[in-house]
This record gives sequence, C-alpha cells and structure tokens, in this order.
Amino acid sequence: MVSESENPFFLSPIGNSPQHILDIGTGRRTWAIDVADMFPSATVRGVDLFPPPVSWMPPNCILEVDDVQQDWTWQGSFDLIHMRIMIGSFDGTEWDSLYQQCFEKLCPGGWIEQLEVSPIIETDDGSLPADNILNDWGPNMLGCGERAGRGCDTFDTMARRIRNAGFVDVHEKLYKWPIGPWPRDQKLKDAGAANFEHWVNGIEGWCMWLLTKFGHPQPWDKEEVYVYVAKLRKELNNPRFHIWHQG
Repeated sequence: MVSESENPFFLSPIGNSPQHILDIGTGRRTWAIDVADMFPSATVRGVDLFPPPVSWMPPNCILEVDDVQQDWTWQGSFDLIHMRIMIGSFDGTEWDSLYQQCFEKLCPGGWIEQLEVSPIIETDDGSLPADNILNDWGPNMLGCGERAGRGCDTFDTMARRIRNAGFVDVHEKLYKWPIGPWPRDQKLKDAGAANFEHWVNGIEGWCMWLLTKFGHPQPWDKEEVYVYVAKLRKELNNPRFHIWHQG
C-alpha cells in the first residue's frame, strides 16, 4: 500500500493496482498526469470543459473535453473519482446530479475524493484586526455566489450532498491552511508560502466575474475590482497577520 507520506495526490485507500481513475475539473492536468505516472497500469482520465494546455502525457493518461453534467458515456466503472477546488462550479441541483453519477459509476469498494477550501479568512491569535478588508473577502464571495446561483460554500455543503447521493463511510479531514510563511513548523511554513502565491496570483481571477456580474449592492466596475484586489494583496503581504483558511 502506498502510504500518505509517499502519495501526495490523494488519501483514498484504493490499493496499489487501481484500473480506472477519473479526475473531474482537471484544469492544467498536472494531477491526472502525476497519478498516471504513479499507477502505470491504470487508465487515468482527466476531464474539463476546456482543451488541455499540455503537449505530452503518459500513454495511460487520457485528457478529454466533456461536460460532466451530461449523461456519462464512459464504459465500466472507476476505482477513484477525484475533484478539487470546484468551488462555485455548479448550483445545488447540478452538484446533486454530479454526485449521483459518481455514485453510479464507482466500482464496488471505490472511492470519491474531493478537496475544497473555505473562502473565509481566519486567525487564531487576533493578529488580523476586525476591520481589515481581508475579513470582507469571504462574506463578499459567498454573497456573490449566492446571487449567481452557484454557491461558493462547497466546502460546507459537499459532505451532506455526498451522503445524500447514497455514499456511506464518508470521512472529513479538516486542515488549517496558512496563507503566508508565518508558521514556525517547516511543513506548514512551506504550505503557507505556496498558498500565499496561490492567493496573490489567483485572487483577481477568482473575483472579477463574480463582482462585475453579482457585486453588492450593484455589479462593480472593473476599475473597482482592480482597486479592491490591490488592497487585498497589500494586506496579504503583511507578515504580522497569522491568517489561514480551512481546507
């Protein structure tokens, strides 16, 4: 059995000889490619709405452009169905439909694994002032998602929806994911440094569409979003803030 320390890609106990693995919302396809390298006897499918930005992949990795909200036409069943950072991708009915299709297409003993994060920025030591703009980010995104009909509360709702689809033996593993390299523990420091880059480089893309379409009290101008993002980035760079979010 591959141990958790040897396998940074998933936690599901699927053994050393899985045959079919599906990665939904595969994005840049790095997860699918790495897992295909790890299990050369398995067929790993990475599925997304957009063409893959890669020119090479292992022979056992198949990258497809497809809509998982449509009826699945893949033959056979999967040992593992994987998703991560799908926040805001679907409305509630679409999530329920997706989980139901996952349930029906898993082989006996198969697993679904989903990694999501909360948009709420938190601190344990009071280092983030109550009136800081970073405290506005999470509620702002949750409100936009609600008005868009595609909730940004996937982190809070996925376990319930997975159970409602018929899954049993559902496990939740919660992490405090640092934003910035402020922790003393080296592993958390490295994770925080990587997550900081994720935030400062991704935050504009995360909120531009939501705020210009569903901002409160009315849709924002792009210039307003640019100013908002600049203020957020400035505060994210403050090393005195010991901030994190759940994942």
